Amino acid sequence: MWLLMLGHAIASPAPMARVEVTARQPIRAGQQVGIDVTVLVPNFFMSAPAFPALEVPGAIVTMPDARALNGNQTLDGVTYATISKTYAFVAAQDGDFDLPQATIALTYAGNDGAPQQATVTLPATRIRVGAGGVPDASSHGASSGGALLPVAALNVTQTLSPPIDHDAVQLRVGDTLVRKVATFAPGTQAMLILPPKSNAPRGVRVFAADPTLSDGVLPAPGSATAGGLRIDTFSYVFERKGTYTLPAITLSWTDPATGRASHSDAPPIRVVVAPGAPAGDLAPGKSGFFVPQDAESIGAVLAGVAGLSGLALVIWRTLPLWRALRHRLHERRASARAGAKSLRAEVIRACRSNDAAAAYRLANRWGRCVRTVGLVTWALTTGDDELIDAIETLERQLFARESGGPWDGRSFASAFERCAGAAPKSDVGARTASTIPALNPF
Repeated sequence: MWLLMLGHAIASPAPMARVEVTARQPIRAGQQVGIDVTVLVPNFFMSAPAFPALEVPGAIVTMPDARALNGNQTLDGVTYATISKTYAFVAAQDGDFDLPQATIALTYAGNDGAPQQATVTLPATRIRVGAGGVPDASSHGASSGGALLPVAALNVTQTLSPPIDHDAVQLRVGDTLVRKVATFAPGTQAMLILPPKSNAPRGVRVFAADPTLSDGVLPAPGSATAGGLRIDTFSYVFERKGTYTLPAITLSWTDPATGRASHSDAPPIRVVVAPGAPAGDLAPGKSGFFVPQDAESIGAVLAGVAGLSGLALVIWRTLPLWRALRHRLHERRASARAGAKSLRAEVIRACRSNDAAAAYRLANRWGRCVRTVGLVTWALTTGDDELIDAIETLERQLFARESGGPWDGRSFASAFERCAGAAPKSDVGARTASTIPALNPF
């Protein structure tokens, strides 16, 4: 029997890890390829494995935010549960790059359903870039200080605000043209797209906003390949009248098929700038400052100016009075806040000394001073059941024929202190019956 059990234990399949490079090798420097890391366990996973970060000198290896994929796979007649994660690999230069043999800890179910702890190691994997060999820091690429071009055909589009009208953008001196350039790189992260350069002619100032980078973007509904999207926004301010041509914006990339450098462009923009609006016509449909020419109208204007001057003199003379009134108002508000705080502290002290009569009297005074309502009405507006029950107990202690022993003010103090600093939740239309017996029961 023991030998049979030992044989089953030996024959039980063990977890394993597999690594697959999704592109045909060799790849090009600057080309993004996927690295599929798959963890396989018999039966099923009892917790998700933590995929490690992979550090490769001379290359960029990232783990996109996409969720891991769960599945099943049969090997040699044994069915394994699988969880896969795809890394993005980009080499900065030619050479042979070895992925680190990282370990992944996991928990899976054994044949008896009990949790089993295991650790799998990624198999040795080499990625050849260009001619291969040992990576050389002096080769062309990011490590040598050169610009690493993305290996993807970039799609560049631009939008303008205001838009083109009659083959040109129509502006006035001082106006701003906003140029938004969107660059899409299929199968490539947005961070690999080089920042575009925008030059401006004399008389035009250009300001660049921070770019927006997005990954996993589909260029159109139903597109098969997602990619990275970089959006750059440039604002041009025109300081002189005339006709300007804003140069095209060029973004370079490497052809994935031929390996040759290529580029995509946002076309140049023709801008016609007219003189600024005259002082008497600042905006269409809106009046500016107009000086009439006839003597009667000039007299009316002067009378209006004199009236405004007199009003300004009155305001200036009464300014100290307004300041004094405002200071007095602030003092009254501060005094009211201090009084409310002091009264609230007296209520808590009365509760702690178990003085029911003093606590009830002071709490009613606090409610009328701070909330402008009595204690019971304020308690109902808070909607706090603990406070309402504590007040009913307090009233029963003070006004019922049989009080039932000494009053303990701790529960009322706790509820009152909690609710006194908060605004009422809502007004309660219907009041619950008070514990105080009616003066005339008939």
